[in-house]
Amino acid sequence: MGVRCYIRMGNDEITTQNNTTQQVESFMAKDKTIKGKNEQQICAILPIDDQLTGRAGLSVFAMYLRNIGLFPIIDRLFGTVRKNGKGLAVTEMFVQILSFFMDGTSRHLNWFDHLAADDAYAGLLGTARLASSHAVKRFIGAISFCRIYLFRRLLQDVFLWRLKHTKPKVIVLGIDTTVLDNDDAEKRHGVEPTYKKVKGFQPLQMNWGRYVVDAVFRGGKKHSNHGNTVNEMLVHMARKIRKAYREEVPIERTGLKCTTCTGVNCATDSAL
Repeated sequence: MGVRCYIRMGNDEITTQNNTTQQVESFMAKDKTIKGKNEQQICAILPIDDQLTGRAGLSVFAMYLRNIGLFPIIDRLFGTVRKNGKGLAVTEMFVQILSFFMDGTSRHLNWFDHLAADDAYAGLLGTARLASSHAVKRFIGAISFCRIYLFRRLLQDVFLWRLKHTKPKVIVLGIDTTVLDNDDAEKRHGVEPTYKKVKGFQPLQMNWGRYVVDAVFRGGKKHSNHGNTVNEMLVHMARKIRKAYREEVPIERTGLKCTTCTGVNCATDSAL
């Protein structure tokens, strides 16, 4: 839903909507009675069905990324990816890539070249310089396979930052799998059949409320309790919470159950 503004100029009234700047300028050019001393006043703001922009939320999203304590963690974990001081900062590259995913207008990296030519998009994200598609490809290529595990640490460190910020009395952790449907993908190397009768992957995710705090990428045929991943994830996260947040905080779990014992003197439960 957009906004319709009525601007009063002297004794005349102009109705402005989206992309009507040229119409107002044309009106002012033809009307010779309008004096320079006349002030523009908005006399009414009413809702309309038109959309002002489909990217208005990206500005709020970029501000959110810059104010949740994310940048210091990114600098610590991925700062060495930047090899040339003349390039974009790693944190700015993350903001632009995450905003690209959030926008969803295109799934092709060459869309960054189109965005780089739009000065308004740079102002929307609050950055002075936009990355090109070649810069994004070099950045992604610099994140080698051995660095992928750092994204797990990124999720965990942001989670610990949230705990210190919100200070919950009880921490409830949920854990379950998410099936990724790759049946329609042109390139789907490594996909496996899942229990939802689609071919794809089935990563294991731990969540705290609506936030994902840890994740392990796994094949599609690996069910929820495959191996000891669930138990190891719970024990590891419980130790980090007690060390970084508060040692005596109660930790509860929902979703999957322990698979290596009957529940009596369970090592996982004792860690929680």
